[in-house]
Amino acid sequence: MAVFICQSCGNEHSSWEGKCPNCGHTEIIKLNQLTDRMIEKTIKGKYKIVRKLGQGGMGAVYLAEQLGIGHRVALKFLKNEFSSDVEIARRFMNEAKSYARVAHPNAVVFHDFGQDDDGNLFIAMEYCEGTDLKKVIADARRMPVADVVEVVLQVADVLANAHSKGVIHRDLKPENIMLRKGMRGVHAKVLDFGIARLMGEGTRLTVQGAIAGTPRYMSPEQVEGKEVDHRADVYALGILTFECLTGVQPFDGNTITEILRKQVLEPMPHLKDISTDLDFPEIDKVIQRAVAKKKEDRWPDMLAFASALSQATPTLAGKAFAGLAPLEGDGTQQTIMRGETPMPAVGLASPVPGAGTQLATPVPGGASLLSRTLEGAPSPGDSSIIKPPTKSSGPMLAVGAVVVIALAIGGWALLPRKSDVVVPPPPPRPVVEVQPTPEPPPVKQPGADDIARAINANLALTQMAQARTEFENGNLDAADNYLRSVLAVVSDHADATAMRETIATIKKKTDQAQAFQRAGQCDRASPIYRDVLKLNARAPGVAGSLKACGDAELPGVIQ
Repeated sequence: MAVFICQSCGNEHSSWEGKCPNCGHTEIIKLNQLTDRMIEKTIKGKYKIVRKLGQGGMGAVYLAEQLGIGHRVALKFLKNEFSSDVEIARRFMNEAKSYARVAHPNAVVFHDFGQDDDGNLFIAMEYCEGTDLKKVIADARRMPVADVVEVVLQVADVLANAHSKGVIHRDLKPENIMLRKGMRGVHAKVLDFGIARLMGEGTRLTVQGAIAGTPRYMSPEQVEGKEVDHRADVYALGILTFECLTGVQPFDGNTITEILRKQVLEPMPHLKDISTDLDFPEIDKVIQRAVAKKKEDRWPDMLAFASALSQATPTLAGKAFAGLAPLEGDGTQQTIMRGETPMPAVGLASPVPGAGTQLATPVPGGASLLSRTLEGAPSPGDSSIIKPPTKSSGPMLAVGAVVVIALAIGGWALLPRKSDVVVPPPPPRPVVEVQPTPEPPPVKQPGADDIARAINANLALTQMAQARTEFENGNLDAADNYLRSVLAVVSDHADATAMRETIATIKKKTDQAQAFQRAGQCDRASPIYRDVLKLNARAPGVAGSLKACGDAELPGVIQ
């Protein structure tokens, strides 16, 4: 379908009758909209693609139906140009393994992994309806405390399960949490284990020192390119909890570098710093420990974090989602009308005095982290632990008392009398000369400038890796943009400067060769095109221009 744009007034029209109906101008621009060749395509004889759901830098996600049964799934495809890259393909397979390992009611369900007839790698997973947490926060600005506790505890549950199976998410953020309101409360789903780390896999798919994650939710050790473990997810969940309660991102800025610097150097704000009515000191303590700069100072695991949060809100947990309106895209009623079984929603029951709160709906396969952490244990000295004896316990207590007294009397009779005991004198103690322990040399703590340089160096490393990928695929403009970002933080970066010079040379030589070709001088254009291909085998348009000049032999050119 074509779109017509009037050159005079700029109005768009779906048809053209010779002049613009708005201003009468006759000059137009005709745009032929590109059709997505993936739509209506059948993958592996099983999945028919319906429509595109979204697209990112590495691939796209489509809604598809499984042939024969009509089951809807989400198909995530790796871009064609990346499917031949060994490391990227291995990373994509690593993502599929992550989904397969994390089998949990609050995690997206893995269905399939494979390759289509064109060689494109894909992952088939559960299609989750509902609204992502980012939109919920944007619409509500600040979520009620009970609602936040419910969502965070469900997310903590699935992450604890992932950690127990050796999977670290590393990119937890509101966009990766989908919420759906059902008959029994709100059910959260954790999505996108795209950069998840599989512990113990033998190979590290992230370049040493490279940054992986979303800056506003990255732990300081991620920013600095250090080793990351499950406590990075604890940090991100603490940030997310704060944002849900306040509607504010604690570490924000105008540039990536500024955000990363704040993550490492600036203290976490308190809830009351954002609004005086957020007077929840116990919850604030839980969040502050979760986002400690040093991972050793954080909650040791998700179980400890969830337990502390539930104990900080004992009177609120049972009221979760009492006033939350149904979310957009809720298909619960239609699901029931079709006779299908609705997805079980994990909700919190009202607290029982002296017994804590527990799951209203048990998770199949045993007690979940929520049920384990929310079983309140009475503190020492709590009078509620003393229970009156029942009628049947009286005789047993009497018998027990008689036995204890008898044992005590018998034992006393067997003890020797004081006058019969001879106590030998203690042996003399050896004299030990204690040498003073030398004090360790003071450890030099990194200053703000040192940390800023480390952040910039790691950011430059990540941007440089992306620039190389774009350059190798012939996307010279995209590569140049990444190189500009590198030089913005490390002005004397030699590799970035050299690659920018190479790109400039490629463009200059390409323009020169095209000028000769337009003048009919292919004998002069062909050698220049060959020089360009030596610099970049996928330089845009060069291989086609060389063939047009009658030179079919293209050594080293990637077809």
